[in-house]
Amino acid sequence: MSWNIPEAIKKYQIKLNHVRLRRVLGEVIPQAHEKSIDSQVQVQTVMSKVRPILDRLKMPLELRLAYYAYSLALDRSQREYAYMVDRIREHQILRSKWESRGLNPDVLDDIDKILIWRLS
Repeated sequence: MSWNIPEAIKKYQIKLNHVRLRRVLGEVIPQAHEKSIDSQVQVQTVMSKVRPILDRLKMPLELRLAYYAYSLALDRSQREYAYMVDRIREHQILRSKWESRGLNPDVLDDIDKILIWRLS
């Protein structure tokens, strides 16, 4: 495959045209902002549900981050997968993954009780 460098440079310059980029970004930025607001609300909701468990156990900050990561992954799997069999399989994968990283299974059970809301 041979490269046509002058043509490639021309295409690259067209893509970086500030007038075109302003129009494209003007359409994309509001949508991205709305999506980020929705996702931040979801993250805060999950963290506020898990925080009392970790506070009760006086969990140090460096371990809390791992439990929050597990919680967010579990919440996402509950919302993404339509079928129960997929949610069960994903939960088993998440449990084995995070338990192998040293998280306490009892704490994960407590988190599961709060975050697993789709039972059928």
